[in-house]
Amino acid sequence: MRPLRLTVKGFTAFRDEQTVDFTDLDVFAISGPTGSGKSSLLDAMTFALYGRVERVGNSVGQLISLGQPAMAVTLEFEVGREIYRVSRRTPAKGATKIMLERGTAGGGWEQAGEGSDKVRDVDRMIESAVGLDYNGFTRSVLLPQGRFQEFMVGDPGKRREILTQLLGLSLFKRMAERAGAMAKEAGLRSETVGGVIEHDFAEVTPERIAAARAEAESAAKRQADLASAAERAASVAARWEEMRRSAGDLRSCAEEARRAADAASDAASGLMNLVASHASADAGLRKAREAGVVAAAEHDAVRTALAADESAFGTNQDLVDARVAAERLVEADAHLARVEADLALATDAARALDARHAEAEAAAAAAGDARTLREGELADAREALEQVRHADLVAAVASGLHAGDPCPVCGRDLIETPAGPGADELRLAEGAVTSAERAVEAATRTVADGERALDAVGRDIQANAAEQARLRGEAESDRAARSGHEALLTARFGTPLPQDPLAEVRARLAERERLAGAERAAHAAVTEAERETGRAEHDLQRVANEIRVLAAAAATDHSGLFSRAARALGASEPDTAFQTSLPAAVPSEQDPESLAGRASAVSERLTALHVSLEAEIAARGDAESTLVGELAGATAGLVEPEDSVDAFMRSIADARTEAVAAAATAGQRASDLAERLLRKDELLADVKRLDHRVRLFRQLATELRQDRLVAYLQEEALHLLAVAGSERLQGLSDGRYRLICRGDEFFVVDTWNADEERSVRTLSGGETFLASLALALALAEQVRSLSTTDRARLDSLFLDEGFGTLDQETLRTVVDAIGQLGRDGRLVGVITHVRELADEFSRVEVEKSPGGSALRLVPA
Repeated sequence: MRPLRLTVKGFTAFRDEQTVDFTDLDVFAISGPTGSGKSSLLDAMTFALYGRVERVGNSVGQLISLGQPAMAVTLEFEVGREIYRVSRRTPAKGATKIMLERGTAGGGWEQAGEGSDKVRDVDRMIESAVGLDYNGFTRSVLLPQGRFQEFMVGDPGKRREILTQLLGLSLFKRMAERAGAMAKEAGLRSETVGGVIEHDFAEVTPERIAAARAEAESAAKRQADLASAAERAASVAARWEEMRRSAGDLRSCAEEARRAADAASDAASGLMNLVASHASADAGLRKAREAGVVAAAEHDAVRTALAADESAFGTNQDLVDARVAAERLVEADAHLARVEADLALATDAARALDARHAEAEAAAAAAGDARTLREGELADAREALEQVRHADLVAAVASGLHAGDPCPVCGRDLIETPAGPGADELRLAEGAVTSAERAVEAATRTVADGERALDAVGRDIQANAAEQARLRGEAESDRAARSGHEALLTARFGTPLPQDPLAEVRARLAERERLAGAERAAHAAVTEAERETGRAEHDLQRVANEIRVLAAAAATDHSGLFSRAARALGASEPDTAFQTSLPAAVPSEQDPESLAGRASAVSERLTALHVSLEAEIAARGDAESTLVGELAGATAGLVEPEDSVDAFMRSIADARTEAVAAAATAGQRASDLAERLLRKDELLADVKRLDHRVRLFRQLATELRQDRLVAYLQEEALHLLAVAGSERLQGLSDGRYRLICRGDEFFVVDTWNADEERSVRTLSGGETFLASLALALALAEQVRSLSTTDRARLDSLFLDEGFGTLDQETLRTVVDAIGQLGRDGRLVGVITHVRELADEFSRVEVEKSPGGSALRLVPA
């Protein structure tokens, strides 16, 4: 499995959407400050693939960025030649949504199959495609913090499970299960075939075959004897057939004579019944035709009257138009009278309005004069007030001065001290101004009232003039309409017009309706007369057809029947008595009574023929008993005796059929037994072969059991990994340590301490990291050669631990080892704080900020 593109949003530190494109990377580093979200990128991969994250297990909701409604991760990855895209979205509340898609040849995406939108089904699909479950993935491909060394020092059982998945060793388990199933299937088939032999072939023996062949020979002899007896009986049957043929001709003639006699008798009865019906139908037809002539005459008279009325007063539509004109003439007269009355009222109102207008003009002029007078009085009052105020001001300024003092205003010497007005004088002057102002206001209101009254009268005069114009127009329109209606009525009734044209038009319409009703009634009478005539003609024709049919029966020529009867009786000449006993000519169809008499004569002659033929048939029936005796002698001992020739022949035929069938059945039974004996031998051979197959596949299933071959392969794989890991570890530890595997545990050999062998659990933290790294690199290199399938390939490896504990020289060695792994076509990612390591490769820089972490690809 090789990741191609990872997109995260709302996942731990990555609040906003971030994308990492692995397409062009081989070895790269993921670096950034503590808490920026470096390890979260690996967590996002395991969440996308398996829905789990090591540090929180299945409680992935804890990984949603603070304040975000949901987290979403999309991972595109390839397995071999297949490309997949898995998307998981987990909301803060609710269930996870998932979609697994497969890349198409055109570069698009399609759903990966049924269940590709269901979490459980997608988990199963991904585990099948990747070839690893969650535990195997986090111990061999993506090594998160705290899990890096688990493949080396963890539970041996889980280590074997990972090897089983990586190396495809489950193939042998499935082979063992398949071998067991095939052994079981072969055993069931062996038991089934054995049961078939015991149940279906128990009676198949050579003795049974000999008995069947003897039975077949006996059946063949009886078949031959019956064939010989049948030949002798055939001559007897031929004689009987000739006698029966003659008797058959007699019986046929007798039956035909009986039927013909019955038909002639029925015809005679029917013809007599139709005599009265024919007369009644003929009389009914004459009566119907006479009624039709009377109805046609009445119809013509009514149509003539209706045409005369239309000629005098026009069509129905003309009368309807005249009625409309008369109604509108009445309406126009009434409306004109109302308009002329309203016009007279409007004219009177105009004269009254003119008088009111003159009065309003005079009142307005008087109000204007009064306001002018009040305004003059107000001006005088204001002037008097101003004088009083001036005197009061001067007195106030000069208060305290005496004659000869300088004037405070002009500076000249005062001649005398000015005396101011009294308070009463000033108050009276102000009151006079106020009274004058109120008088002016009152006069102004009076002027306004007069102007409004004058305007109102003017508007009334204009409205009255408009109303008179309207009424004159309506009167003129009514007179014009009235003239049009009178013209139409004059054209219809001439001059002078009737005193009440509307009543006249209504009378004419009523008369027209009466004539139309009479015409319809007359037409209906003519139609009914025609219908009655048709029924009468049909009745007469029906009776005539019935007479014709019965007449044909009465006129049938039966001479051929009499001739055949004569030949069946053995006469050399035909019987002509029938023809000579009837009238030479057949009566007309118009004379049903004569036809009935002829039919009665034919019936009597045919009845006599039938009686004579039946007597001859009875006489010939006694000859069969002699032939039955001859047949009994020819078939003695082969069939049971019968009472008639036909019964004897049927018994012989049935016996021959049974004998042929019995001989064929016995022969077939002998042949079938011989073939089934061969089939029994084949089935016994099949049972022997199936039993051998059961033993073979049971032995194979036993050898393929997990505690044998699979355990052996797991152990060999662990030893090979230890050898490959030793090569890596010697380089990383400066030649000090080697790895070995004994049983299910890894050990180190300390070459600096006399090749001391001890458990890998005794290594220090840094040494454990180096040993785990060596084993992880070896696993990534060796899995392709060790695997039984092409699916389990470690095309990618992610490391998240331990580089900070390495010295510079060891770090250089680790960089070279990781670089070599990347050059072999794998994708290798390391999460590190060590700047020297990060600078060696292209790196994904995780930039931390209060608003969430962001990703930036930095080339090497």
